[in-house]
Amino acid sequence: MNSVTTATVSLGAVTIGLGILAWHLTKWWRGGGKGPGPGGGGGRDPKALIPLLSSMSLGMIAITAAGGLIGTAAGFLLNTGSLIGNWSLTAATGTVTPEVTRSGLKALSPGGCALLCIYFVVCVALWKSGAKLLKGKIAAGVTAGVMLGLSAGFSGMASVALVTITNTVGDKITGVVL
Repeated sequence: MNSVTTATVSLGAVTIGLGILAWHLTKWWRGGGKGPGPGGGGGRDPKALIPLLSSMSLGMIAITAAGGLIGTAAGFLLNTGSLIGNWSLTAATGTVTPEVTRSGLKALSPGGCALLCIYFVVCVALWKSGAKLLKGKIAAGVTAGVMLGLSAGFSGMASVALVTITNTVGDKITGVVL
């Protein structure tokens, strides 16, 4: 019943995911957003990172889905990112781009899958009702999360924690007993 994704992640995809994260964190750190204070240049408000990080979490959880519309879409995004990232990394540096998929992938439970669907609906609602800037952060966050969710690095460990939490909460909310 609990199927594990067969997707793999390459160094190129991880580079894209980390690049997206670095871009947004740099803009946040430099105070690019309007904030409190005279002139509006407050910057570094942790609340400004919520759309990016929460949508990144959605991407990390979505790529662990073994199939269905969400899992298939996440897999397609990952494969596209791997192709573009591998080409870019090789063209820019001449390096090889090995697979960096972590071993021992964690599967979503039925309750975790239900919670993923609910989380997806919430993000779509935010996307539809949000301003252009919010839409960009959500799209960037989901893309980065998908690219980083299966990696063997630190982001992959964060994904394992997210899947565990998603499974636990989803099973409790839906009443699934395994």
